[in-house]
Amino acid sequence: MIENIEQIKKDFDFNHEDVERIKKLKSILEKYLDEFISRFYFFISRFPDYNQFLKNEDMIMRHKLELKNWFLDLFSGNYDESYFSKLYKIGEVHVKIGLPTHYVNAAFNFVRRFIIEKIDVEIQDRNERNLYVASIGKLLDINLDVLTLAYREEELIRYGALSKYAKILFVFAKRFSEIIDFAILGALVIVALFVFVLFGYDIYKVLFNIIPFEEGIVALLGSLLMLWAVAELMNEEIKHFKGAGFAITVFVSIALAAMIRKLLIASLSESGEKKAMELAAYSFVILVLGIVYWLIKKNKQQEV
Repeated sequence: MIENIEQIKKDFDFNHEDVERIKKLKSILEKYLDEFISRFYFFISRFPDYNQFLKNEDMIMRHKLELKNWFLDLFSGNYDESYFSKLYKIGEVHVKIGLPTHYVNAAFNFVRRFIIEKIDVEIQDRNERNLYVASIGKLLDINLDVLTLAYREEELIRYGALSKYAKILFVFAKRFSEIIDFAILGALVIVALFVFVLFGYDIYKVLFNIIPFEEGIVALLGSLLMLWAVAELMNEEIKHFKGAGFAITVFVSIALAAMIRKLLIASLSESGEKKAMELAAYSFVILVLGIVYWLIKKNKQQEV
């Protein structure tokens, strides 16, 4: 729960001058209310799980009404205990329905950009404009802070419900997982260096005619595919450090690259029934992997 409203305002340097400026914005922003609702809904409709949280027309109508009230209250100048309590309850509802904090942050980013856009249109003096932007920015940050407070408290409740030994195991597992991620990234760096050396060695063999030119070109292409695969894995592991999820498409594409390399190498071997069977097998696997890759990509595009 919210314990000290005045301290929150103080922490964000939100003072009486800010309140007076925001109250003056009400007459300016009220006329853009319908445009705000329309553009806001267009913005959130792009979220992959949009239909999961706003399932039918009744829910959408209720949400629009609540959104209008919140937007108008933003410029009321009345930022008392009742105002903050309403914000906290909105946060609790978001937690209850499982709305990710990422969506909340993205939505507030849209609101901020929309308001600044209208301030730019309505207020010509740049110094005055900057003061209004700063004041509304503080209030939006406070709104976001209070809304996400419910998320933070929910996490604390879940963590606090764990037993002493469960907490120790939880912390250990989290740290060990980070160590594994670092080890994987380090291993990928080492593998990338080895593949880079292999690529250089293939160039050396081609330049000094150690192997036939045609075979050398195929070997170079195979080394490039391996280097690309390692680079993709490294990029995905770095994204994972930043909180991204598991990228199955990367692993499928790496499998495709490996099979293509095998096909290229096999195509240079002596002809015969064994070679034909081998080439057919590799071609079939590549076809299957290609279909799997296409299906995954198509599914992701439909979600977006």
